[in-house]
Amino acid sequence: MVNCKYTSEDIQKLTTDAIVIPCFEDEKENKLIKSLNKEIQAEYERLRKNKIFTAKQGKSTTISTLNTSNTKNIILIGLGKQGKLEAKYLRRASNTAHKIAKKLRTTSYTSFLATVELNNSNKESSNNNKTNIDFITAEAIYLAAYDFKKYKSKDEEDPDNYEGPTQALIYKQTKSQDEAQLKKASIVAEATNYARDLINTSPSEVYPEFLASEALKLKSANTKVTVLDEKELKKIGANTILAVGQGSVRPPRLVIIDYNPKQKDKKETVAIVGKGITFDSGGLNIKPGAYMESMKCDMSGAAAALSTLKAVQKLNIKQRIYAVLACAENMPDGNSYRPDDVITSYSKKTIEIGNTDAEGRLVLADALTYTEKNLKPNKIIDFATLTGACVVALGYETSGLMTTNEELATELLKAGQDSDDLVWRLPLWKEYKKYMKSSIADVRNISSIRGAGAITAAIFLQHFVKETPWAHIDIAGPAFLPEAKDGKPKNATGVGVRLMLEYLSN
Repeated sequence: MVNCKYTSEDIQKLTTDAIVIPCFEDEKENKLIKSLNKEIQAEYERLRKNKIFTAKQGKSTTISTLNTSNTKNIILIGLGKQGKLEAKYLRRASNTAHKIAKKLRTTSYTSFLATVELNNSNKESSNNNKTNIDFITAEAIYLAAYDFKKYKSKDEEDPDNYEGPTQALIYKQTKSQDEAQLKKASIVAEATNYARDLINTSPSEVYPEFLASEALKLKSANTKVTVLDEKELKKIGANTILAVGQGSVRPPRLVIIDYNPKQKDKKETVAIVGKGITFDSGGLNIKPGAYMESMKCDMSGAAAALSTLKAVQKLNIKQRIYAVLACAENMPDGNSYRPDDVITSYSKKTIEIGNTDAEGRLVLADALTYTEKNLKPNKIIDFATLTGACVVALGYETSGLMTTNEELATELLKAGQDSDDLVWRLPLWKEYKKYMKSSIADVRNISSIRGAGAITAAIFLQHFVKETPWAHIDIAGPAFLPEAKDGKPKNATGVGVRLMLEYLSN
């Protein structure tokens, strides 16, 4: 595991295996390169003159020093034009640099990326200031170091088993080194990587009872954990969670984590509700094989909620925060719930089942009602890999945000920009409500139209939150990627964790 530290050592005296140097395509000279020996300067000029390295955003190359310097390699990272660098591109640059350092099989490297300045024209983004550059750089390094190898044999001769650099030094000339920024970066990245681990792990190991056991590990003097098993769920009438889980040998669970520090800076309480379908076969409306292959990721919302609370404890955030995990496994069985069933939810609203593969909204229905009725938070934010329609609408880069609360929408959009855990707003217009009507029950779990699937799913959830300001975030696209992209790994990304920690920190 990599460890980030500060250094103020002169570049000519650095003995790390590699040095990362930021470059701009319109710079007249690079002062860092100028401070190195003539051989490195000449090679840099050759690369720029022949346009082998243009220094455009996203471009990179490596210069081998051939033992002419204390370091073995110079990693050049392109940042585009001066004065136009955004925080998200600095994150990606830092991520790229770490991965190059790993390919070079370095044990340590020094990054000068934190010496650049960000474009301050976007006043909406609180990360567009110099004080957070250290955090941005370090967080990207910690996230880039993630590698899920739980099921791989440890063959020492296999090059894929190389763990990567163990030390990344972040250059800072001044003595005002803010160690708190590096510590925070470590905690945020650790929580994100924990969520990734939960999601990437085989669904035969991660099931509702397992998620409950992970939550119980958070119990402390200021954190209470309550787990409602199938008997308690039946007793209170949480029938939608029970219905989804009744086809599996793994019984459902509703998990409530209550972080309640003695000293609070904010009176406002926030509840994070996560969809925790540990595997989704589709139930009796069984999915085609190709669509079932990645369905261990259907508990990404619960993983985000759980991981956020884990980081909240370590960051000592002075605000009461709940995490509610609605956990079930959706399997086909003689005891499975059926299309045409009518279920009475915890809210007492009746739900006609149109499709058993629209199960996430069902477990969330009971979880949202329970949260509002019993926990009484000031705000509720739910995370769910809810619809393929959201992937069609927004792709794999952005989560869908749906809320009728303008203040909450503004806060979450801003937190998404600042954390590079992006959300984009979709409408929740009342005209969509008619599509979720049932002729025999209060509401139907699928829409009567083919289009606007992400919105109509949110409209369904809206039936189960009465008055509390609420936002629904559909993470179906960015939660589990078919290929690595923009600094995010293939498979689980831990989406939602950084967004919520940024939101809560502000």
